[in-house]
Amino acid sequence: MSGKKLPELPGELEEFLDKPYGGLFGNTVLAQVVEEIVADPTMDYRPGYLEEMTGKKAPSIREALRVLVRLGLIENVSSDAQHPVYRVVVESKKFIALSLLAYAMIDDRDGTDCMNTAIQDYYNRSLRAKAEPLAVATNYAGEWTTGEDCSAREAESKYSIFSVGA
Repeated sequence: MSGKKLPELPGELEEFLDKPYGGLFGNTVLAQVVEEIVADPTMDYRPGYLEEMTGKKAPSIREALRVLVRLGLIENVSSDAQHPVYRVVVESKKFIALSLLAYAMIDDRDGTDCMNTAIQDYYNRSLRAKAEPLAVATNYAGEWTTGEDCSAREAESKYSIFSVGA
């Protein structure tokens, strides 16, 4: 362990510790199901498993699952209507936002930096290619030269080196 001492949870927040998203959305069946699926988006979920994990009854779990399918947060991946299996749509922006919110709750509670790390990872994986150009072109009217006047290390790199002629 790192030996880093984490701040203690204030007593007034202790009541929210076992509630989904720290009590932000209350303790509804829908909030509990969302918390479960965001916690492990790689898992296939069956209604019976969610009943067991949340302690809620089958009809309310089925209704929560119907809502989440309609919202595009999960999809039914089973062809058997009697035994549905649900999977998180991890490409969904809603899923990404809920994951970041879960990290924010942890950060505020424990004084960590999980959300910023997750945002940076998301940016690097999903947004960097759209936001940053691969090359920059200029409207240079002078003369370009290649390779001859570059350093030995640059020449060994097997890349074409372009430089502006003076």
